[in-house]
Amino acid sequence: MREPLKKHFSTSLNKSLLATLIRYIPPIEFNEALIDVVNVLMDGLLRGEVYIDMKEIPKNLELKYKGWPTCHMKALLKSGWTKGDNSPIVLNGELVSWRRTHNEIIETIHKILLRNHPIKQLSKESPLRIDAKNLEHLNIQQIEAVNLVKSEQIILLSGGPGTGKTSTILQMLVQALTKNPTLDIAMAAPTGKAAKKLKDTIQEGIEDFEDPLKDKLSNIPSKTLHKWLEAGPNGFKRNSQRLLKLDLIVIDEMSMVDLLTINGLLDALTKSCQIILVGDPDQLLPIGSGGIWQILQEKETKTNFQSNSVQLTKSYRNKGDIALLRNTLKDEGVNAFWNLLSMKEDSSNISQYLSSLKSIPDPVVRTLFNYRKKLKKLTEESINYIPNEAWQSSMIEVAQSDEILKLFKFIDNLLILCPQRYGPWGVKKIHEFLLGKKFDKEVHKWEEGTPIMAKSNQPEIGLANGDVGIIIGNGEKRRFLFNVFSEEQRLVTRLINPSRLNLYDAAYAMTIHKAQGSEADQVLLLWPSTLKVSEEKPLLKFYSDDYEKRMLYTAITRAKKKLLVITNKEEDF
Repeated sequence: MREPLKKHFSTSLNKSLLATLIRYIPPIEFNEALIDVVNVLMDGLLRGEVYIDMKEIPKNLELKYKGWPTCHMKALLKSGWTKGDNSPIVLNGELVSWRRTHNEIIETIHKILLRNHPIKQLSKESPLRIDAKNLEHLNIQQIEAVNLVKSEQIILLSGGPGTGKTSTILQMLVQALTKNPTLDIAMAAPTGKAAKKLKDTIQEGIEDFEDPLKDKLSNIPSKTLHKWLEAGPNGFKRNSQRLLKLDLIVIDEMSMVDLLTINGLLDALTKSCQIILVGDPDQLLPIGSGGIWQILQEKETKTNFQSNSVQLTKSYRNKGDIALLRNTLKDEGVNAFWNLLSMKEDSSNISQYLSSLKSIPDPVVRTLFNYRKKLKKLTEESINYIPNEAWQSSMIEVAQSDEILKLFKFIDNLLILCPQRYGPWGVKKIHEFLLGKKFDKEVHKWEEGTPIMAKSNQPEIGLANGDVGIIIGNGEKRRFLFNVFSEEQRLVTRLINPSRLNLYDAAYAMTIHKAQGSEADQVLLLWPSTLKVSEEKPLLKFYSDDYEKRMLYTAITRAKKKLLVITNKEEDF
């Protein structure tokens, strides 16, 4: 057995897993087709896919055994690995999954359904009123969602970028405070970036509101889910024994929330807490853990939430050809997307460029050089507004001068996105091009004005995994500048000594996964190995259709104004 396993398995983890299964749950009949099944299940899990449709031939894995899926289904059934409640694999029709993840999904849905009942009347009507003019700009779907706050304990609000989810959230909060102005309300998201964005958008939306409503909305805290749950090395400190005493919580960017976190949150909330779940079901799934939000949107599951589920469909953003591409991808799939892109002439907000995989594409080089030059200039201007005594501290808040605000606004103007960190046109290649071959070993040599990304949650200094800041100063004055939310929920700028950060990386480019929850005026998407070679040859791709669709959808919907899609030339095949 050892030699075939060594030969067939692409990763040692998959090999070890099959060996463990064979040892502790010996198959009734072993067939090498089981090697393919384990590989396919593990590959899907890495992308967040809980259920694999056996009808679809895996595109990104080399199958070792012929006859997919008929022979593999037979091998599974004969192995006994799908029989009984304690079997390692679940086979439901043509859908296959690991039983452990399947059971976690079932358990999570059950926990949500237990809370899915009409809400109790919290109080009599208060002096706070919803001003009718605040609802004038909402469409019928948004008003329907707002009205659900009066009656439902669980509310599911779904929609793509630009469909007015945050405007709807704001009016839902207004409705809740109208019913009871003493509610303890919280906002949450899986990343610091997303939590800040939610808070910022709410703040912008209440500019014309009057107190006391404006004051109440302004003081609603927005934190990462991990921060709310007080995550630590040994798990969540907030749990069923130490509950979060909240009356209402809004969880944004649900497509990024993994099973462990949502289960932790459900355990830590009081039974009476009203929960508003918000997200886009077409985005990427959480890596390695399954996407509960996408499963909640599926037809069979959604029947349980028909009365308290609203989908927003009217888009107020991503106009022009970006919207056309997005809709084509969503409604017709990846082949239609690539065909439309290849036939479409460059327009005011979308264009395509072909380049060789052997080098960083020219548009990326030009854009990055200009971006880098401007960042360095803005950083040098900002340093003049940081007092001398600030450099003596390992972490200190500094005044948000116009120059510092301009710097952070410029950082957010551009996203360069890659499907992967490694390989041709990967994030690592771009950073090596800009910062040198040893960039990851010579961080002390990165120049002032280099954007950086925090790679771990550090609540003690206000940083969350994915937060982007910038290097400012040189020598003993070398520091990192980040915008963070203080404990008082104010957006502040902190000057932080590099020694305070556990993990960080350059952020000129990032993976599509890391970009979730972000937006930029201009997006450059590098997409290697997908190209229509000729009329006779089909599209060549490394990803399954569903994964490619989610990757592309997530990437192009980050663009607010301009999108450039870069693919490789025919010579690379």
